[in-house]
Amino acid sequence: MTGQETLSRGRGNQPLWVWLMVLTAHGGRCVYCDERPSQTLEHEAPLASETGRDIWWNLVPACDRCNGWKHKKSATAWAFDMKMHHAHPKAGFARNALPLHVVEGIKERIARVQREIQDAARRVWFEHHYGDMRTPRLRSEKHGEVDRCAEKLKSYLYPPWESPEGRQSDHTCTRVLCCGHTQRESCLTFITLPNPDREALKNMAYARGLWVGDLLGALVKPALEEWGRSQATDDGTS
Repeated sequence: MTGQETLSRGRGNQPLWVWLMVLTAHGGRCVYCDERPSQTLEHEAPLASETGRDIWWNLVPACDRCNGWKHKKSATAWAFDMKMHHAHPKAGFARNALPLHVVEGIKERIARVQREIQDAARRVWFEHHYGDMRTPRLRSEKHGEVDRCAEKLKSYLYPPWESPEGRQSDHTCTRVLCCGHTQRESCLTFITLPNPDREALKNMAYARGLWVGDLLGALVKPALEEWGRSQATDDGTS
C-alpha cells in the first residue's frame, strides 16, 4: 500500500464538528465561486499531491460543482489554468472555467477562509459544542446538521467564540454569550417576551458587553434588594 493510499483510506471520515466548522466558514459559501452554498469539504492541497492531507487545516468549503471542476489540481494550478483559458479559450487549458474576476479572487479568499478555520477560539468552540455528537452516515444528514448550526449562529449578535470566557475549562465551553449558564453560582431560568422585546434585550446585552443572563441578573438585582428591604420592614412591624 502506498503512502497516498494510506492517506486516502479514511477520506471523508471527518467528525461532525469539522464538517460544521468548515462548511459554516466564509458565510456558508463556496470559497472558489464565492456564490453557491458550500456542500463539501474540499482539500485545498489535493490528496493526490505530496502536501495533501485529509485533515481539518487542509479543508475549505466548496460547492459540488467547483469540487468536480477543480478535481485533483491544487487551487493555484486550477486558477492558473482558468486564467489561461480566458486568455486562450481554444487552447484547452480548462474544460470549465469560472468568470475571470471570480478566478482572480480565489487566492485571497482561500487565505481568508483558512485564517477563519484556523482561528483557535473558533475551532475549540465547534469542538466543545459538537465534539460529542455522532457523525451522521448520510451526507444529507450532515447538511441538515450544518443548516441547524448556521441557524444557531445567526441567533447570536456576534460570533460566540469572541465573547469572554466565564472560567477556564479544557472540556466544556464557558463563553458567556452562549454558555453563560456554566458560570459559578448561576442558574438556568426562562422568561416570556414577545419577539421585539427579546431582540431589544439581546441588543441591550450586546451594547453593555454582557451575556443576556448577566444583564437580566443586573436588572433584577435592584428589585430583589428593594423587595428584601420591604420584607425586613414588614417583619419588624409585625
